[in-house]
Amino acid sequence: MRFGDGRVRHETGDLQDGLRILIVMLAGLAFLVFASHSKFGAWVLLDDGGRSEARFEQHADCFDSVSGQFYSCTKDGLVEHVRGIKEETYKNLIGFARKHHVDVFGLVGDGGLGAAGVEYFLSDPVRMGLHADALVNAAVADRIAGIDLDYESMKAEDKDNYSLFVETLAEKLHRRHKLLTIALCAKDTEPGDWSGSQSMDYVRIGKVVDRARIMTYDQHEEGGPAGPVADIAWVKLVMNHALTLIPKEKLELGIPGYGYNWSPPKASGIDWTKFSALPGADKAGRDPASNELLLPTTGGAAWFCDSVSESPKLDLATSLGLRGVYMWVSGSEDPKWWDVVKPWTRN
Repeated sequence: MRFGDGRVRHETGDLQDGLRILIVMLAGLAFLVFASHSKFGAWVLLDDGGRSEARFEQHADCFDSVSGQFYSCTKDGLVEHVRGIKEETYKNLIGFARKHHVDVFGLVGDGGLGAAGVEYFLSDPVRMGLHADALVNAAVADRIAGIDLDYESMKAEDKDNYSLFVETLAEKLHRRHKLLTIALCAKDTEPGDWSGSQSMDYVRIGKVVDRARIMTYDQHEEGGPAGPVADIAWVKLVMNHALTLIPKEKLELGIPGYGYNWSPPKASGIDWTKFSALPGADKAGRDPASNELLLPTTGGAAWFCDSVSESPKLDLATSLGLRGVYMWVSGSEDPKWWDVVKPWTRN
């Protein structure tokens, strides 16, 4: 399904949906007066044979919200459902989540925009508005809580235009009673130490989005030397910095449910199944600083963020007063993770 440039129509059904969502939001606010359970969510892939979605369904009672792999951009700056995923798959995820009182956000990345990338619409006010309208159209058509924006290919000089785009999208979504969440590159200083982080203005973005998910992972990633994926000391630096610029009630701490295998011929990301299949994985040690699993391999090493290394970050999120945590990605994690997160969500 492709979503057009969007002069969004105020049809009767849309107005009813808007009223229903407003009532639900008001009820949710009233509920928060009496309860403050810790909030957990995760990104869900829909093109992995059903594993990610199945893990969500198995542990839905832990979830406050879920971000489904829904949308991709087109070369002309519009939006469509991810190709190769059946329409029934989207409907099933939305229906299941609604039944279990879990908010659904449609994840959109900036892939598919062609050689021009985000410059196609960031540099042109008209195209920027049309792109924002297309995202609003998508959220309205799918009757979901809102959009989860994950654009990461910007240049440092895109900072002002990207902030303007986020402001524009937030205003258009809020007008239709939809929410905007955003994935933000991790940084512990301003303006950041690489182009992606420098393109993200925490202050301007934090004022208009409803939830800001800081990607506190890939401290070391496959393109660089081996090391912790997300040392808690580094995570603390990043989140303390974010707290000086973004309201804490909007902040969610990113949790990695994966690892990396830095072994020749090249490094690669690994899920729990792949890590567990490595020779000697059952006897893997731990890095003293990060407490992540550390396994020497032929010519390299594999690191993995399991339930033991990640559980202190739940306590960190609580102590900092954050809205909650968000995991990348459902289905890749250590199965014991759920023994840790479930009681935390009941706090």
